[in-house]
Formats: sequence, C-alpha cells, structure tokens
Amino acid sequence: MEVKKGRLVICMPGKEFPAVSVTGAKCDEMCEHCMGVHLQGMIPVSNGRELLTVAEKLLEKNCTGILISGGCDVGGKVPLGQLTNEIRNIADTGLSINIHAGFADKEDIENLVSAGVKRFSVDIHQDPDIISSVLHLRRDPAEYSELLDKIIDAGGVPIPHLTVGFGFSDLYLSAKLVQKKRLTNIILLALIPTKGTGTENVFLTEATILSAVEMLVNMGLNVTLGCMRDRRHRDLEIKCIKKGIRRMANPSRETLSWATSEGFEIIEEHQCCCMSL
Repeated sequence: MEVKKGRLVICMPGKEFPAVSVTGAKCDEMCEHCMGVHLQGMIPVSNGRELLTVAEKLLEKNCTGILISGGCDVGGKVPLGQLTNEIRNIADTGLSINIHAGFADKEDIENLVSAGVKRFSVDIHQDPDIISSVLHLRRDPAEYSELLDKIIDAGGVPIPHLTVGFGFSDLYLSAKLVQKKRLTNIILLALIPTKGTGTENVFLTEATILSAVEMLVNMGLNVTLGCMRDRRHRDLEIKCIKKGIRRMANPSRETLSWATSEGFEIIEEHQCCCMSL
C-alpha cells in the first residue's frame, strides 16, 4: 500500500510540558485501569501556592506549558474550581495550559475559561457497563454529551480522548458522539496493562489497536496517537502512519527515522499533543 506523504506532527512534551496532580496520588474514583497509579508520575501539589511554585520553576526553565490534572472524586470530578485564581495567574505568564477536569460543573468550566484556559482533555465513554464497572461512576452516557456542551458553550475547546481496550461498543459510540458534536480531532489512547490495577493482565494485540485506528480514520476523524499506549508494540507507530495517522506523541527513534526516509516533513512540537488542535 502506498503511503500518502505530507506533514507528520510529533508531540514531545517531556520536561517542557509536565503534568501536575492537584490531589497528589489520591483518587476516590479509582478506575480499574489506573487506580491512582498513573497519578504517581505527575508532579504532586496540595494547594494553590504549591501549584504557583511549580509554574514559577517551569518558567525559569523556559518550559512551554503545563497539564493540570489530578484524581477524581466519586462523581468523576477533579477539584480545580478552588484553584481558578492560581490558574489565571499561570495563564497570565504565557504558559500554555491543558486542563483535565473530569465532570466539572458549568460554573467551574466557565470560570476556568475566563481564567485563560482554552483546552480541556475529556475522556469519553459511552458503554454503560464500562462507565459503571470500570470507571465506577453512576453516570449516564448522555452526561458526556452534556459535558462537551458545557465546555463548548463556555468558549473552551474540548479534546476528546477515546480509549481502545474497553470493547467495540464503547469506542464506536464514543466516536459517534464526537461526530454528533461536529468535533473532528481526537486523541486515541490504548489500554496499558499497568501493575497494581484491575487490568494489569489485559494485553491488547496490535491488530486490535490498528483496527480501531482504521475505523476512526474512515469515520473522518483526525486521530492523534496519544502517549498512553503499550510500547511493546514496536511496529505499531509506523503501521498507524500507514493507516492514516499524521500526529502522535512520543514516537520512537525508529519511527522518526523511517518517516524521514519515506519523505515525511517532520514537525516537532514540545508540548502536550492537545495544544495545537
């Protein structure tokens, strides 16, 4: 199959765009596939002053931005509402901000947008069984649609994150919701068998991920291969490019070498993959 050449956008946030957890390693939602483990890789802060201190240090190092996230309460909400003033101060410095607020309410979203936040990372799920048994949420699938509307109505830009590994129904229905909202950009994640979680023995095949990529691309969605994926699939990145993906986070050197040799124009962005969408 001939691969259509062009631009290949490579997002490498690294230390220039770190993730911060406003709850440290604490999470009340405790999704089966994370259980707070992934929070441990973030910079922990416990209050607004600590968040500002982290931002000041990033500015000193000429960093480009910050992902502000954290653990959720039992309703799936990250407690960011009380940090609006600090987030406004960070935005005023020129640092780019990506927010993962979970099921934030209308007032918090409006306040965050007013504070200078533009992009919101939003995990989308539409299978009721996944929402209840994996995410431990008592929420209806329609509430994800309402969350997207709240962000759009407030003037923010929702960046939907879809995950391979929770079955075809959840992925397909989530993609259809994205289409219904006339959004075109999505971040595709793939379930990682993380030790200490309820899915530590779940191993996705390369074929499963590629099938998802093909479906989403054929639906007309602009798919970015996100950073949360199992790196044991050594050939996955190149195969995703062959399937039509033109943006990805943290590719391997082998992928970059191949793409260069194939004639792709490599565009490097040292920021979270949501920020240029």
